[in-house]
Amino acid sequence: MPHLGADVAAYVDGQLSGSAAREAVAHLETCDACEKAVRQQRLLKSRMSTVATPEPPAALLASLAGLAADPPARESWWVRLGRSLPLRAGVVVVTASLAVVATAYAVGGSGRPGDEVQPPFNQYTADFDAPVASFDTASGDTVITAAAMDDLSEYGWACHDTLAGDLHRVSGAYTGADEVISLVYTDGSSRLNLYEQTGVLAPSTLDGFRSETMAGSRVWVRPGSPMVVTWDDDGTVFTIVTDVDHQRVERAVAELPTDSDEQGLGERVGDGLTRMSSWVGAA
Repeated sequence: MPHLGADVAAYVDGQLSGSAAREAVAHLETCDACEKAVRQQRLLKSRMSTVATPEPPAALLASLAGLAADPPARESWWVRLGRSLPLRAGVVVVTASLAVVATAYAVGGSGRPGDEVQPPFNQYTADFDAPVASFDTASGDTVITAAAMDDLSEYGWACHDTLAGDLHRVSGAYTGADEVISLVYTDGSSRLNLYEQTGVLAPSTLDGFRSETMAGSRVWVRPGSPMVVTWDDDGTVFTIVTDVDHQRVERAVAELPTDSDEQGLGERVGDGLTRMSSWVGAA
């Protein structure tokens, strides 16, 4: 069978016919390229599933429902005279536009997408302290190639080549039943392990951590050797396990997505308009 190609998404979504699905399964057993493409598609689908679609605000629906409830009040002749057709059209357009923008701004900033997750911090620390600094394929880890990490970066995952200036990425793998992207950075003496997974941090998993501000954002820190730093941003949980100094840890955090990257006005309104469009499409 040839490579899955454009059928990767259909295979992941279960849309292939029975015979085509069986051929795809057989092909994946011998083709590493297609198997990695399927894994990346599943990661992308998992990430996209964390994007929340909020309900329209109740106040907005109520105001729209009541637009025709009361007849307009009778206006004096000079008010009616002042309302030429072009002026009325302009006022309607401007008013409607302002209302849409205001609603989009409010909707664009709502929600924390993703299910709660509990990263295995103790396991991460044990892996860091292990004699071998790379991932163990015998234990189920699957190595990610440099080309695959470039693809993951395009899908929104932070797979930087370097962190904190001189920590270079030396390896990467899928761990935790392929639900976690694990990256190793080093300068030759110190090391930083970075873990990324979809979701938001469960408060119950933060016992022993203290809240700190790094790079202008709140993160959770468990001091010690190694230090553990964790936070979530836009549906992704990040965890750092490292023995580098505090200043370089803060620099690494600054180079990764954090709450300090607040949406600007245009981005927030654009996000809101996208969500409102989804309401119209679902109606």
